[in-house]
Amino acid sequence: MIWRPKEGMRVELHYRKSMRVNGLHLARGVVRAVGKGLGPINAFVMLDDGTLVVVPRGHLVELKGDGDD
Repeated sequence: MIWRPKEGMRVELHYRKSMRVNGLHLARGVVRAVGKGLGPINAFVMLDDGTLVVVPRGHLVELKGDGDD
């Protein structure tokens, strides 16, 4: 989990087994915006296939290296 996602960060989405029906488990993309303030922190992520999704920060894992891990 990423505690404080930042714009431009390359990430991979991780979901527990029971939540994988959404088809986003292990999808990769780039953080475009991050919620601020009180409450849950969500991130606006553009996936590699061009899809835009909003996900809670707890589902994000940072990809290190050249982005082709």
